[in-house]
Amino acid sequence: MNNVKQTFTITIPSKTGYMDLTEDVMECVRRSNIRNGIISISSMHTTASVFTATNDIEALNGYLKYYEKVSTLAEEPLRAAICHQLAGGSVVTAICDGEISLGLTQYIIYMDFDGEREKTVEINIIGE
Repeated sequence: MNNVKQTFTITIPSKTGYMDLTEDVMECVRRSNIRNGIISISSMHTTASVFTATNDIEALNGYLKYYEKVSTLAEEPLRAAICHQLAGGSVVTAICDGEISLGLTQYIIYMDFDGEREKTVEINIIGE
């Protein structure tokens, strides 16, 4: 059983925003040489999230609007932390034959609710 860990930093240039991590995560899996196992992708901050969703701009903007609307009663930084709790902090999925197990229109999305500063995402891969 092998374990590979990689971290990288992300800076969203606005207060809220998102980016697709799918290709970056796939590249980590390729470099790990792990063919079958489990992968965890985690935001290391309580004001940013990692989750799976469609990579449709309208849908992702809709998520941001929804999270902002739900959390409007809270002051900063609690507002961003509430958004993180709603969206989730990590994704765990299988690796089968060197590929991440995702649905046809499923992507790994990073969403920041308190952007404009550097944050860390951690990837852990366990397998053979």
